[in-house]
Amino acid sequence: MPTTTVSTRGTSGRTRTGARRRDGGLVGRLNAEWARLCADDATSTVVASWSDDQQALAGRASLDDVERTVTEADRLDADRILLALLRLAQDGDELAARTVLQLMLGKAVRIANTYTGRDTHENVEHLAVAALWSTIATYPTTRRPTKVAANLAMDTMRAVSAELAYARAESPLEPEILADRLADPPYHAGAPADLELIELLAWAVDHGAVTPADATLIVDVYAPAAGEPGGAEAATRHGLTWPAARQRCSRAVRRIAAAVRADVPA
Repeated sequence: MPTTTVSTRGTSGRTRTGARRRDGGLVGRLNAEWARLCADDATSTVVASWSDDQQALAGRASLDDVERTVTEADRLDADRILLALLRLAQDGDELAARTVLQLMLGKAVRIANTYTGRDTHENVEHLAVAALWSTIATYPTTRRPTKVAANLAMDTMRAVSAELAYARAESPLEPEILADRLADPPYHAGAPADLELIELLAWAVDHGAVTPADATLIVDVYAPAAGEPGGAEAATRHGLTWPAARQRCSRAVRRIAAAVRADVPA
């Protein structure tokens, strides 16, 4: 299925916009609703009022303006805008929450695509969007003020994995399989995210072996989404040099391998 969205945000804070789906499914309906909200003059009044409480949103005149600003912002500015929207959302502003949902909708679609085969695609897509909505409502803005898009995506992925009853109590992969899977990543553009790799990383984050940021880096480097190159270009999206990204991934992989070995019964 085509990648959706208002936007597909990476952990660098940059946004790739693509053709929005207009079908009758949930994502298509959300995109149609977003278009109506953007065209509604009443929403501009609400957007203009956001700066009264959140300085990061000063000067934003419409939903289109907010989306364009996030699209063009560097990661730090994108973090500030997303945090401002999340604070408003958690104070009861439904339009702010809906805006974050739309800005992150592409990530939810990618997560749903990862779990294709575990349930019907429609059901998994509904689950991913619901998980994202819940994550928006509960995101700890004070404790996790950086790499906000990456953290939202990782928390959403973990919620989807848990809901699909992945057996987290058991080790997801033997150490030897882990080594084979991560030793020679597919750095070409368009490589689909590997389901077992995603589940392994979700397990590793849940068990404290790696941080959500490290897990997201591994996904982007080892199994980039369709149309996005991995390897050195993924490192650049994260604001890292390629050697630094390789070293960070290597250390994270060693921690995951150690956690897997510790989890395997003697």
